[in-house]
This record gives sequence, structure tokens and C-alpha cells, in this order.
Amino acid sequence: MKILVTGGAGFIGSHVVDAYIADGHDVVVIDNLSTGRRENLNPNAKFYHVDICSREIEEIFQAERPEILNHHAAQIDVRKSVADPAFECKVNILGFLNLMEAVRKSGMKKVIFASSGGAIYGEQKEFPATENHPVNPVSPYGVAKFACEKYLHYYHVHHGVEYMVFRYANIYGPRQNSQGETGVVAVFFDRMIGGEQPVINGDGEQTRDFVYVGDVVELNECAIGIFQSEPKGIHHLFNVGTGVETKIVSLFNRVSEIVGKDLREVYDLDKIGENLRSSMVSNTVQKCLGYYPETQL
Repeated sequence: MKILVTGGAGFIGSHVVDAYIADGHDVVVIDNLSTGRRENLNPNAKFYHVDICSREIEEIFQAERPEILNHHAAQIDVRKSVADPAFECKVNILGFLNLMEAVRKSGMKKVIFASSGGAIYGEQKEFPATENHPVNPVSPYGVAKFACEKYLHYYHVHHGVEYMVFRYANIYGPRQNSQGETGVVAVFFDRMIGGEQPVINGDGEQTRDFVYVGDVVELNECAIGIFQSEPKGIHHLFNVGTGVETKIVSLFNRVSEIVGKDLREVYDLDKIGENLRSSMVSNTVQKCLGYYPETQL
């Protein structure tokens, strides 16, 4: 199949592109390289250096005629979304709508959307959260992701677009950008290896559900198989988590042990928009896709 992957030079998206190409698919990548890297690009993918908000998007869809859109491009920093909600809206909502209008006009009917479980559920009431957990985002990033999910439902009802939504927990692994604050595993490793002192925001007792990127890639591969084999009408939503909570201070100490640095914990203030606890599981992803994250932290 011909698959268009947005964010295909980024952390998760580039791994997905590699897997799709290894599986024999024809892959087109759209990435503005704001956080993605050229060295992550698979040489066998056709690359467009274009922003998802650009008017060029419709032209690319018309020229390439992809069968599936896998949308991983996003502004992913919760703190940036708090500092500039308007920019968050422009990239993650208006950029998404720009893509979906191109989907509609091109006649494409299949979309995979990378959402966020931790950001959408807000401060959880149940642990781990299932897909039935109340949605109460506490950051513009979470609000934007949830809005996109609802827009997908609109395009499904009125334009027949089939879709799968993956509400990711905290994904980690090779190629994760350590220059920001969004990938705490990468940040801790990079700072410690470089001889710097990582800082723990808050008291370190906050928890996250960490999922290895290789497991996420497998899920994105399973989704293609379902699109190829199932009849029309697909509109699934899945949590992508392990159900295991890990304290940030525990992660700090484990990384310190692996790197071989005897570092003390240094703490800073809490960051607005970040959850205290987060973990999630899916009641249906294994049944529907035959998928289960197997890699332990």
C-alpha cells in the first residue's frame, strides 16, 4: 500500500516509516524538520519538507494519492502548549484539519492518528485508565488531541473516513530527542552521559507509564493489516500503555545506575499542565489487533 506518514523524520514516525518500508509498502513522508532530523529519514521514502499547515498539503495528496494517512506530526511539548495555546491550536488542530480536508478531497478513506492518553485523561480517577475513563485534559496539548479525535469522528460520519486512534502513554527509545523536556528517559541519559546534572520537576513522586517505541511500531504495523482485511466502517480508539506506573525519581536512580554515575536527586518546581500520575491499558487492543506491549522498562 502507499502510506503517507507525517512526522516521518521524528522519533516515533521515523521508526514507523522504517517498518512500513521493510514490510514492502510505498511510503511518503511529510515533515517540516522543526524537531525531526534528516538523519532519521529512510532513504527509500519519498520526502516532502513541508509543514502540515501549508497549502502545499493538498497538492501532495493529489500528486501522491496515498491510501492511508499515518499522522504523527505534532507539537508535543505540554509546557509549550501552556505557554502558547494559540500556537498549539495552529499546529495540532488547524494543521490536522488541513490534512483531513486533503484526505476528503483526495478520496482517501483510512487514517491512523497518534493521540495522547496521559494528556487527554488529565488527573486520573482510576489506575490504570481504560478507554472509558473520563476525558478531562489539563493542558492545551491534551485539549488539542481530544479535539482531533472528535473531528475524526465527524469525518467518519459525514465522509466515510475509517480511522484508528492510538492514545499513547510515554514512549521512549532510540532517536528520542533529548534537547527538550518531553522525553524524560532521553533527557536523563543525555544529561548524565554528558556530565550534567538532570533536574527532576516536582517531588519526583509523579508517575508515568513508559512504552518502548518498538512495541508502538508493531502496533502501527498491525493497524495496516486490519485496514487491509476488515470491511469498511472501522473507527477504533485504543490506549497504548503497559498499565505500570513508574515514579520519575525511580527512573532517575535507575538511569544513574545504568550510566554508572552516583548522582543525587535535584528538584525543581512542578510544571503547569503536567499530571501527577498516569498509567493506562486497553480493554480491546489485543482482541482487535492482536497486539500487546511486551518490552518491560
